[in-house]
Amino acid sequence: MKDLRSVQAGFPPRCLCASAAFVAGSFALAALVSLTTGALAQNPAPARPTPDKGTEIDGFMVHQSFDLGGHVADTFGSTAMYATLVNLHSGPRFLGHTLEMRPKEGSKHTLFDLLTASSTGYGGDPNDVTRLRASKGKLYDFRGQFRRDRQYFDYDLFANPLVPSGITSNGYTFPQVQSAPHLFNTVRRMTDVDLTLYPLARFTARAGYAQNVQEGPSQSSVHMGVNALLLQNWRNSTDSWTGSLEWKPFVRTSVTYEQHVTHYKGDTNWQLPASLLPLQLPDGTPVTLGFDVVANPSSSGSGCSVDPSKPAILDSTTSPATANPCVSDFTGYSRVAPIRSLFPTEELRFQSAHFESVRLNGQLLYSASKMSMPVYTESFTGLVSRTTKAAPTGATSWCTTSSGTHMDCEAAASFSGSASARRITTAADFGVLWEISKRWSLSEHYSFLNFRQPATGTLSETDSFAPYAGATIAVTGTASSSTTPNFLGQRRHINSTTASWQAASYAQLSLGYRYSHRVITEGLLADDGYADTEQEHTALFATVLRPAKDWRVNFSVERSMADSAYVQTTPRQSEHYQLRTTYRANPITTLTLAYNDFERRNNTTLIDLKAHNRSLALGINVTPDERWGIDLSYGYINAFSRVTNCFVDTVAAAPSDATAMPIGTACGNAVNSSTSTVAFYGTSYYDSPTNYGSASLFVTPVRSVHAVVGYRANGIDGKTELLSPRAVNGSLSSIYQSPYANLSWKFASAWTVKGDYNYYGYGEGSAVGPTAPRSFHGNIYTFGMHYEY
Repeated sequence: MKDLRSVQAGFPPRCLCASAAFVAGSFALAALVSLTTGALAQNPAPARPTPDKGTEIDGFMVHQSFDLGGHVADTFGSTAMYATLVNLHSGPRFLGHTLEMRPKEGSKHTLFDLLTASSTGYGGDPNDVTRLRASKGKLYDFRGQFRRDRQYFDYDLFANPLVPSGITSNGYTFPQVQSAPHLFNTVRRMTDVDLTLYPLARFTARAGYAQNVQEGPSQSSVHMGVNALLLQNWRNSTDSWTGSLEWKPFVRTSVTYEQHVTHYKGDTNWQLPASLLPLQLPDGTPVTLGFDVVANPSSSGSGCSVDPSKPAILDSTTSPATANPCVSDFTGYSRVAPIRSLFPTEELRFQSAHFESVRLNGQLLYSASKMSMPVYTESFTGLVSRTTKAAPTGATSWCTTSSGTHMDCEAAASFSGSASARRITTAADFGVLWEISKRWSLSEHYSFLNFRQPATGTLSETDSFAPYAGATIAVTGTASSSTTPNFLGQRRHINSTTASWQAASYAQLSLGYRYSHRVITEGLLADDGYADTEQEHTALFATVLRPAKDWRVNFSVERSMADSAYVQTTPRQSEHYQLRTTYRANPITTLTLAYNDFERRNNTTLIDLKAHNRSLALGINVTPDERWGIDLSYGYINAFSRVTNCFVDTVAAAPSDATAMPIGTACGNAVNSSTSTVAFYGTSYYDSPTNYGSASLFVTPVRSVHAVVGYRANGIDGKTELLSPRAVNGSLSSIYQSPYANLSWKFASAWTVKGDYNYYGYGEGSAVGPTAPRSFHGNIYTFGMHYEY
């Protein structure tokens, strides 16, 4: 098995024909132009390049540049966190390439009027991209792009069981989980091409294709008595085709018909490889007792026929250590669930400003999608100690006894099935703006969405029983099969009406009202399921002010009231405030400010939701002349939420303010009976005040030298409900900073030497917790040579 923590892990080659062809074509084009210009250079010397037109070569004005260089990375601390946030490493790089070609003025019969290409990041950076564009006046416009992104994620607090140190059984110490159990190391390749024919004609045709492929290894987990760590092999792809026709019957009027077809293939699978089975059974079978061992596990009970009362580890001196076969464990696991989906969508759009005082736009959309999981297979071997299922007739061993009934020792389980669903979507939008007079206007916008998703799934389960893990199966139960029809649907109407008044040359006011009606239906069948109906009323107000010639202010308020909420975190009352302003204090100084506040509440008993998202951004730009300038910015973001959390338990464990619900009270699915308390409620909360600041100074003392120095920092001082006493705030209380500098010197007409320095530093204000430390800092030096002609 490959090491998922290798940030440069390779992947088996795949036939990505479109992606490979596009990249190869782009590089071939660049190489061809380079060879052509090199060959032509043997002829009489071409005209000297100019900044505006480039070099004249064989009837074309060509401007091309190359940036070659590399990185030197010097890092300290957590390599996993560095790779998660930065992932830049030492080595040579193809830093960049640009190409621009235009026919010489007066040239005829050329394939294009403009050809541009650019590439950057190749040679080892986590992100690289190639872009290509070609156009020929009124004939066509072609655009293409290929991107490759490595997505690495190893934040070791994510899904971590927080195993404390020193959990020992018979001399064997269970290891702590030092990396993210759901570690992620995949590559995504994205190809986009788009062709427009006759872009300026009355009839315009467009065609496009896009592919998104994500593949590579990650980790996952599953619970069957204990939690086992799995290898998750990703291979998901999406192919999208687009075709459209646009008709312009009148001036400032267009009608567009567009067809989208999207095909999704999900071939991700889950396995339990030998490398994730760190122990062995007495017969040598590889086994795991789970990665979430937070206490010394006990044996399953006296019914297990082998070593029922001995510790979880029978012998720590063997290699690997020998585990007790009476303890819940995994010896094997696999799951395969391929998914196929086809989403054809038809869309009709129109917009018109043909009439001077009326503007219209609208959209109709219809989609009938098909989704299927043709086969589902899941297999488990090991031991599951349960106290809720009676051992089948004929079982000679059991895990425990409850009220005189023998409870099973499940040693294997297999699942098989399939599923299919459809999604029929109808949507419409229509908007009209009527300029009644120079001062008054009225707008109306209506939206409609209706989707229906009937689905059917079949599942068959077969359980097998044995005296202990690894033993010969004693009894195999009868397969239990079920077929479940299901339905999910939603119908929503939204209507907005807004009146605007130009009160003065420096003030415009708008007042509006929006009504929303939504019905959600779910259940086994469409006509006998649960239906939720919601109505929302929203008042709208906005103003645009110009207190001075160089000062502009935009302000808007929305206040909404709903009669119900579908889930606990959906508000019934909300206010949304937005403020944006720009002020040019003098010819060299510009000030900007943006503020956004979205307040949400639901005061219903046993919900008591209070939440907000607030952000503030300030910016100052001072540019006295082309020789120097300063940029300063500050940002603040706070996401806060608090809601009552209902949970079922026999004791009030966590959260710390947990209170027994009154007898007979229901909260979601948690219900107290008339005689006993099995449900509690407490307060769940999350608060993440974040401050961001940056400052940069650019200096150009002479035309050939350009320098920039700057500093960026992001700090968060948040808190949240920590259900485990071993949990820590982690990144919720951290600082991430990155000072930087770059210098370029154009020492010849076509040559420039460049150097960049970036510092990345991440640190946390709370304790590390029972995991690997996450703080790091790194110095990244980038050197390059730029050549252009």
